[in-house]
Amino acid sequence: MRRALRSTKIKKVIKRTPGNRLTIHFRKPAPDYAHCGGCGKKIVRTRLRSSEIRKLPKVQRRPERPFPELCPKCMREKIKELFRAVIKI
Repeated sequence: MRRALRSTKIKKVIKRTPGNRLTIHFRKPAPDYAHCGGCGKKIVRTRLRSSEIRKLPKVQRRPERPFPELCPKCMREKIKELFRAVIKI
């Protein structure tokens, strides 16, 4: 077995082939949630691999709002900071 497949994250499933032999199949680990760039909190959205995200339409890939890498709370704070900086000038 390859060294990369010895990880405990990769699930191993024993399957019986039509030739009556037992083989080991490997399942990829589940993708993790996206995290906020500001506070590190989980951003609620579907957990998809990058190969699966590429197949989606552009609208479903990321949220349609400013600063999609931030959670809504951090996004509001960032917008408030930008407006305060503009008003001071």
